[in-house]
Order: sequence, then structure tokens, then C-alpha cells
Amino acid sequence: MTMEGQLATLQGKRKLLDRSAQLLAMAARQLEEYSVPPLPADASPVIDEGKLLQAVVDTQEAERKRIARQVHDGPAQAMANVVLQSEISERLFEVDQQRSRTELASLRQMVNKTLQELRGFIFELRPMILDDLGLVPTMRRYVQTLIDKHGIRIDFSSTGRDRRLPSDDEVAIFRLIQDSLVERIEKATAKDLVLGMNWKDDKLEILLQSDGKELPPDGELQSGLRRSERLDLLHGESQHETRPDGTVVLNVHVPIRSAPQLIS
Repeated sequence: MTMEGQLATLQGKRKLLDRSAQLLAMAARQLEEYSVPPLPADASPVIDEGKLLQAVVDTQEAERKRIARQVHDGPAQAMANVVLQSEISERLFEVDQQRSRTELASLRQMVNKTLQELRGFIFELRPMILDDLGLVPTMRRYVQTLIDKHGIRIDFSSTGRDRRLPSDDEVAIFRLIQDSLVERIEKATAKDLVLGMNWKDDKLEILLQSDGKELPPDGELQSGLRRSERLDLLHGESQHETRPDGTVVLNVHVPIRSAPQLIS
């Protein structure tokens, strides 16, 4: 492709990214301004413990603010840099074509990196693959993302007949596993992990085994909830142990409400 063609292509991408930056900035402002009203004093709890429900509401609010900050500091800032560098390349085109080529190559790398960051944010907000294919393909994709990002080893396996669960259950189980993996990787500095999902007729068994530092068995996770609170929402239970060699093992059992369809 000629220099003129490359410049035209990048100008088109710049306009798209500029518009995306505006939309992201608008979404970030809305997330920062939006607040969940507190529960009325006389409200009847939807689940057994009113405190758990309030914790979920508080966590949702904290999650909105966290995402707003990440969007502002991540993709939105990166897009602003893309726009700036594209303007520099455009000005150099008529003056110094060799330097302009260098700037265009750098700009192309920046655009690709920004697109990857955007995909990561979208996946964190709501993995579309979870709605389309279910838990096991989503976990495979997410595990590979963690391996690529952190340069660690994660051995993932799924045994038994995996199936589609109610959407709320799939999201809750995915977030539980996601939080637990992030806790072991970022807080415990684990480098070697094993994640297993064992599907049975009436329950899903989840095994997470890793090296790294020992942490409180029910500490606050990335989402702001404790593991026990996530499990209460799923009516599940867990066991946590540290073996003599330092290996940390987490076993989770979650009942399966319904299994309408096997994944082909």
C-alpha cells in the first residue's frame, strides 16, 4: 500500500477511534455520576440476609466507579494519544516522508494495542461468548487471556457433561472463578495454577490449586464481595486448605438448578 493509502486508512481509523473516545468519555461520566439509591429502611430482603443484598448493591456501585476510572485512564487516554500521533504523522507527510513512515508504523502499533485494550474491557464488562457458548468456552478464553497477560501457567480442564445453565448462574459462576483467579495471581503472586471443572448431574465442582502466598480464606475479592457472599448467592459451599508444600487448594461445590441443553 502506498504512503497515501496508508495515511487515508489511518485517518479513517482515527475518526473511528475519536468517536469511540467521545462515547467512552460520555459513558465514564455517566458511570461516575450514577448512583444506586440505598435500600429503604423498611424494605423486605429479597434473599435470606438483608446485609448480603446491601453488599451486592454496594459492590455494583463500586464496580461502576472502578470501570469508569479504568475507561478514563485506559482506552480513552490511549485514543487521545492515537489522535495526537495521527495529526503529527499528517503534518510530517509533506515535510519528511521517511520520518512520517516511522510515525505511521508507531501509530499502527498504538491502534492495535488500543483495540486489544478495548476488547479486554468489553470482555471484563460482559463476555459475549458466555451468552453464546456457555461457561467452559468462556473459561478457556479467559484463562488464555490471563496466561498471555501475566506470563504464568494455568492448566485448565473440564470433565463430565458441561451444559448451559440459567444466565444468572453462568455469570455468577464465571465471576466467582474470575475473582478467585485474579486473587491468586495478583495478591498471592501465583505462577503455577490448576483450574478444574467437574460436571455432575446435580452440581458443579470447581477446583483451584496454586502456588504463591497464603491469603485469608474468605478475604475481599476484586469485585468487593467475599467468596462466601458469592457462594451464598449460588447456594454453594467451599473448602480451603494449604498443603504442607505450600500449595493452596480451593474446592467449590455449586448446585445446578437446571440443565436444559448439553453443549454440542
